[in-house]
Amino acid sequence: MELFMTGGTGYIGQAVARKAISLGHQVTALVRDDKSAGATALASLGVKLHGGDLRDPSSFAATAGAADGVLHAASTNDAAAPAADKAAVEAMLLHSRPGAAFVYTSGTWVYGNTNGEPATEASALNPTPLVAWRPEVEQRVLALAARRSIAAVILRPAMVHGHGGGVFGMLAGMVRQTGSVRVVGDGRNQWPAVHVDDLAAAYLSAMARLASGDDQVAGQILNVVAEEAVAVAEMGEAIRASVAADRVEFWPLDDARQSLGPFADALALDQTVSGQHARRVLAWEPQGPGLIADLSVQKHFQQGNGE
Repeated sequence: MELFMTGGTGYIGQAVARKAISLGHQVTALVRDDKSAGATALASLGVKLHGGDLRDPSSFAATAGAADGVLHAASTNDAAAPAADKAAVEAMLLHSRPGAAFVYTSGTWVYGNTNGEPATEASALNPTPLVAWRPEVEQRVLALAARRSIAAVILRPAMVHGHGGGVFGMLAGMVRQTGSVRVVGDGRNQWPAVHVDDLAAAYLSAMARLASGDDQVAGQILNVVAEEAVAVAEMGEAIRASVAADRVEFWPLDDARQSLGPFADALALDQTVSGQHARRVLAWEPQGPGLIADLSVQKHFQQGNGE
């Protein structure tokens, strides 16, 4: 298949690009700077680079629309993210032809605190403020895709780990400033988790099933979760041991907000999330290491890519 992807230079996107190329797909990725480290890494895989900016849909929508499928994994990660994301998905869907496939990236943060009960795709949403806008865009994607006979799916990944990147790489990196691993809250909360390589496999399985006309996937929302709930205090201790930090420090939420803004509330979430439906309809079985085993690898974070 000819695939177009946004977010290819990022942590998740690079894993998805590697998997897509390994499966023989032709991949074009949106990049702002074709000389950046992320873009160079994509090019080395055989990915074609397309210059453009997520904030300017006219710079990439036609190219996306010419592909057999679109993998949307980008965000501006700033105050403009809600408007930029909505404009980008609308432009790409309006340019896509009937029969094309579209994979949209959301996340389990849209469930908010789950109060110890495993959230499923049918659970009520209570998004943390950082992603309060996501559910509206999810529904816009599904509605517009259905109207244009495009096969679309919404993926809600859990907390992503692997290769020293993502939020876990950020937490390890903060040790250089504070000498400790800082965990927002009291550490008694839990997070669902998925290895980035397993997540990439789920993306490509979803794309293949959309292209084949699988109505168990098209028009659906899927939680991509390998481990339903992992104790945050245990994560902190695994990172501490891996980077030889002095201690795990529990960071009061009000104080964390002063430094991290609404991102602090996301890190304080207590979530249990089921990924059973995605495993079933995607025939997806995670192969990567569990979160604690992954975080415990010595020198893990020194080798990681946190883009």
